[in-house]
Amino acid sequence: MNVLVIGFSARNIVCSGSRAGYNMYAIDAFCDQDTIGCCIATKELPHELDIRSKDAADIVLDMVRSFEVDFDAIVPGSGFETMDFSSLPWLVFASDPGSIHVVQDKFTLSRKLAELGLPHPHVYGNVDDKPDKFPVMIKPRKAGGGILNRIACNGQELLEVVKDILETEPSFTRNDLMMQEFIQGEPASVSLIASKDKAVAVAVNEQLIGLPWLTRIQFAYCGNITPYEGKYAEEMCNISEKLISELGLLGSVGIDFIVTEDGPKIIEVNPRFQGSLDTVELATGINLFDAHMQAFRGKLPPRGVKAQRSAGRCIIYAYKEVRMNPQVLAEMRKQQIVDIPQTDYVGLADCPVTSVLHTGLNRSSVLNSLKRDSERVRRLIEK
Repeated sequence: MNVLVIGFSARNIVCSGSRAGYNMYAIDAFCDQDTIGCCIATKELPHELDIRSKDAADIVLDMVRSFEVDFDAIVPGSGFETMDFSSLPWLVFASDPGSIHVVQDKFTLSRKLAELGLPHPHVYGNVDDKPDKFPVMIKPRKAGGGILNRIACNGQELLEVVKDILETEPSFTRNDLMMQEFIQGEPASVSLIASKDKAVAVAVNEQLIGLPWLTRIQFAYCGNITPYEGKYAEEMCNISEKLISELGLLGSVGIDFIVTEDGPKIIEVNPRFQGSLDTVELATGINLFDAHMQAFRGKLPPRGVKAQRSAGRCIIYAYKEVRMNPQVLAEMRKQQIVDIPQTDYVGLADCPVTSVLHTGLNRSSVLNSLKRDSERVRRLIEK
């Protein structure tokens, strides 16, 4: 079966599909060495491509046709979940665009969560509202990854934070931002597989967010450890299965939580493969790509799959500009890395460079291994 994955970062998806026996093709922004190794063919997105522009779809569709392959399926990844592929003759294994639009806009999602009576932080109308109390979180309504998330502790900081985000991302307007109650707790996520009839939670994951040994960005997504070992894991599974079934999402989907002293609160819904794919597969033995494809045929994995081990992935962000060369990459490969950049890769400060992947008997051993290898890689890339 010939499957094309289109996303900003497709490595974990295509490698999962390759392990399951699919003939994988990819269009993504990096074309890392392991992405290429898992694919029959790849194409790199233009660096100047603005996915929000009117001509973005035409550019991507031309790239798809240039493979000159009769695909059996297209699987959209991050950033391309709602792109219109209807002019192509192949099946698209993704949720309905209408359902995706509801969850991609965090403001619209918050209204849906309130309607369903599910726990979530309070969301204000817009960034010009006067919050009841500080601190508050300012974030894009639709972008993910936490890169542009900011905290404001008073009115003056609120003005400064909004200005900073708009200067950092000039394509945004004030209407692209939202203001949310800031809550403290442990970041976690639930990974699910959903058919049109039901959703099944397959793993609960600890999220690594803004860790100083991985990034300088306070709320940047830095990876996962699976399984999450907190007391609210089962409750998060129940909430997630209820919500995904209500939303009508299909295939591999995920829900991000903050676990507070009072219980879990829903932060966002990811209607696509998530960054936790590697750790979920390594911890549970489930192939998520195949599970995703089978879900569209009404077949779901069993609920309550027990983790066989702990697994962790951490993403290393550059502290300064990084320039790869064959010698550095050869040394990097002595660590357990994935998302292996090309030999001529140039990464700007605060951009992701590579990831470290480890398994172990427990969370502590995995975390120690991730830290050890990450420190070694950072010394190599920042000489």
